[in-house]
Amino acid sequence: MRVLVIEDNPDLRDYLRLALESHDYQVLTAVNGSEALGYLNGHPVDVVLTDLFMPDMDGIETIAAVRRHFPKVRVIAMSGRPGVVDYLTVARELGVARTLRKPFEMDELLEALKGGEA
Repeated sequence: MRVLVIEDNPDLRDYLRLALESHDYQVLTAVNGSEALGYLNGHPVDVVLTDLFMPDMDGIETIAAVRRHFPKVRVIAMSGRPGVVDYLTVARELGVARTLRKPFEMDELLEALKGGEA
């Protein structure tokens, strides 16, 4: 399975890439939604794992664009930022397959990638 990880935190992005590769996933990474959409045009993936709070193009905009241009790609949203608006709920309303609240266990992510429900 090919996964595109969109995360602006370089340490978390690298951790997720290495952890997923150790479980035999092919992993592409992007710093934000703009970069990710550029990759998706030339590199098909099965799943997009996106953070919600990123510079340039946030996760909500990214999810909407992926749903519009690549409707067969599963999207998993992740966020750890608390706030007045629960952006994970907004992501669910946009049709993501699963949401993960940071910090999450790797087992939760692996289950989400396999299509398991929360």
